[in-house]
Amino acid sequence: WFGLGARQKPYRVFGLTRDATDAEIDLAYRRMISQYHPDRYADAAPELRTQAEAKAREINAAYDRIQQLRKSRR
Repeated sequence: WFGLGARQKPYRVFGLTRDATDAEIDLAYRRMISQYHPDRYADAAPELRTQAEAKAREINAAYDRIQQLRKSRR
């Protein structure tokens, strides 16, 4: 709610659990960001490009949050 999904449940964005390894997280991140990267939608309708930009921001925010959480655990 209010765009806090990636902040509250970052693992859900990637379809993973907290038990996921760093390699699994990196793989999921790379797969999703390549799928939703706005440059892939450069020739698409403006609405699709806007949606891709929003999804890419969500993916990046979730990945950053996971990295913060894992760094604080170490």
